[in-house]
Amino acid sequence: MTFDSGYCRRPRCLTLTSAWAITAAFATAAQARQAPPTVLPETVVTADRTPVPAQQVSASVTVITAADIERLQYRTLNDALGAIPGTTVVQSGGPGKATSIFLRGTNANHTLVLVDGVRAGDPSQINGAPNFAHFLLDNVDRIEVVRGPMSTLYGSDAVGGVINLITRKGSGPLKATAFAEYGSFNTLNAGGAVRGSEGRFNYNLAVQGTTTRGFSAVPSRYTVGVKNEDDGYRNLSFNGRFGFDLADNFQLSLFSRLGWSRTQYDAFLSEDPNLRERARQISQRLQADWQLWDGRWKQTFGVSFVQVNRRDLDGTDAINGVPFAPDNRNRGRRWQFDWKNDVRLSDEIGVVFGLDAERISLRTRPSRISESTGTIGGYVNLRWTPTEALSLTAGGRLEHHDDFGTAATFRVGGTYAFKETGTRLRGAFGTAFKAPSLDQLFLDFPSFGFFANRNLKPERSIGGEIGVDQSFWGGQVKVGVTLFRNDIRNLIASTALASQDPACNFGCTTLANIGKARTQGVEASLELRPWENFSLRVDYTYTDAKDRKTHEPLVRRPRHAVDIAANWTPLPRWNLGAELTHRSGRTDRDFSQFPSPITHLEAYRTLRFTTSYDITDGVKVFGRVENIFNKNYDSPLGFQTPHVGGYFGVRVSL
Repeated sequence: MTFDSGYCRRPRCLTLTSAWAITAAFATAAQARQAPPTVLPETVVTADRTPVPAQQVSASVTVITAADIERLQYRTLNDALGAIPGTTVVQSGGPGKATSIFLRGTNANHTLVLVDGVRAGDPSQINGAPNFAHFLLDNVDRIEVVRGPMSTLYGSDAVGGVINLITRKGSGPLKATAFAEYGSFNTLNAGGAVRGSEGRFNYNLAVQGTTTRGFSAVPSRYTVGVKNEDDGYRNLSFNGRFGFDLADNFQLSLFSRLGWSRTQYDAFLSEDPNLRERARQISQRLQADWQLWDGRWKQTFGVSFVQVNRRDLDGTDAINGVPFAPDNRNRGRRWQFDWKNDVRLSDEIGVVFGLDAERISLRTRPSRISESTGTIGGYVNLRWTPTEALSLTAGGRLEHHDDFGTAATFRVGGTYAFKETGTRLRGAFGTAFKAPSLDQLFLDFPSFGFFANRNLKPERSIGGEIGVDQSFWGGQVKVGVTLFRNDIRNLIASTALASQDPACNFGCTTLANIGKARTQGVEASLELRPWENFSLRVDYTYTDAKDRKTHEPLVRRPRHAVDIAANWTPLPRWNLGAELTHRSGRTDRDFSQFPSPITHLEAYRTLRFTTSYDITDGVKVFGRVENIFNKNYDSPLGFQTPHVGGYFGVRVSL
């Protein structure tokens, strides 16, 4: 299959990109010096919308650092999220294809994604959810995944949790990095960055790209007599982060992200040689940080703009005949304004409060729909730490939506640490909501007998968790157990529509707030560090996610998930790693039949292996093997996953 003309016609585009980056890295070698390391206590930003020591955070949080991303050779957000407790990744095919993330069994659109404070949801997509497959990670400093209802601090979408990507900030003398990697399916990944600071100015500019021949997403059992064709993918992303200190207590920052992608994909259970998507995204954020009262009152003002342009193309071919939608164009826009105040009233009491406002719009062609909506909300979150062992939080939010009115949420949480025994108790309880997306409110498909519903209300949830973390032998052994539960009502689901429209002679459907669901389960972890050069981590998640009206399991959520990761450094410059993943059987809907029956998907296990070797302090070679068992499974039904694949590359850091 051939790609349409666009930003990059051949893999040599990425080769030149990587060559430029590596050349730039060597060219700056004379200026690059290693800054002395600074050891700071681990803090978490996302859970309380302010930096808090990890031991005082009541929510379940997983942090993936830049060092983890490099060591484990994660290339996309899908890769990084796959082994996080309570997280299920479902991708409809290979690289770049539509991806859903289920946090603790909640829906795919119940997860808020932030990139440097910018909401990354795509207003032009179904349900307004982002495509996680397009997020490339080489310039990411850390990923924080907070599980549990977080609407009090972040508003709509944060029902299952929040995924926060924070890019790298330049500091110190000029540094340059570059990498290039080649592997199976004719895949090339490459990128580079320059970062540093000069006086009051700091900068970080990065480029990363990927191109792959891909593979057919349709299992061969559905294409008897038809030749399977590969579905390729290309992605080129630029990231910039710039800051300037106007004064010792006032800083301006600009965060910029540009991305282009070309994706080929198939119809459900059918090859489609010319079905493809072009996408372009721009994300900009201007932020001002102002500190008062000797740093005890920190204010942040931000304005953000996101625009996503998608074009889906499908021509006539011998397999599918005349397409229903030969040229669909969608444009989504988001304006976001936020004002946050972080005030330390005393050594024991702190409060975070602020205002958020948002305006999103959707335009489609050829259907010529142009709609928009907006929200404005205020929040407050109080933190009280009366002793070193005890930490308590309580907060509330009030948000007004143009279409459905006002939603109120709250959240309380607390932790208590027994320093003598290495034990930490934690718990949290709160409410959340998910506003209807623009397509659910306004996007009709009369030719298919579907009509949106302008009167939809927000989906609402109430949930909580309790957990205990135990450390033994000075941290060489760590054990954690968390019980969680979420009850969701007013779920938006399809229902029959009574209408006099001639298009409904054979029946029509619409959307309504008629669903109820409950997700509950257990997250357990074991971490072993018997030696300085070896670590082993085991995570187990049990998820019971059910429709409370039909009592059927929610589709695509495995009941049992096990992840085992080992890392060994046999020599100071040599690192080895392995990750084993097990997912139990789960249900899905077979959309090849009407009405769509529930079917069962078999369990699967995958194994990946990584290795790297530092030839010098600034040159590293690395490689990995994915899906060593060569397991072929559907995720979801009708979309197969990659077979075994190998990749190798080099990274230069100066």
